[in-house]
Amino acid sequence: MEEVKKIIKNSTITSLVILIYGVLIRSREVYIGMFGGSLVSILCFYMIYIDVKTSIIKGANFKSGVLGYLKRYAIYLLVLAGASYFFDLAMMLGTAIGLLNVKFNILLVVLYKNLLKWKDKYLK
Repeated sequence: MEEVKKIIKNSTITSLVILIYGVLIRSREVYIGMFGGSLVSILCFYMIYIDVKTSIIKGANFKSGVLGYLKRYAIYLLVLAGASYFFDLAMMLGTAIGLLNVKFNILLVVLYKNLLKWKDKYLK
């Protein structure tokens, strides 16, 4: 749970940085698309956490796991379709980049941990 909180906290900070950056440069694709995509990314990551937690506690079956997976991808589909339908291709691309927010933060956490291990092992 501690790692999940850390990832959600880092992703929220990244989302706020994206919002501030978008407002400063006055780009709709950044402050609407990327910020909205990053919020949806955090929501879907939390949905993964809830699905895994209920699966462990209740011993859920295969069907509930697949339904949770399909719900998350339906949300991704609706968000990207809405961005491309109501705005333009640039907004859809900004939203798609925003959807990668949590994945980027997970990568940074893993790289940071590996860097610390490498530093402790070789730079004593």
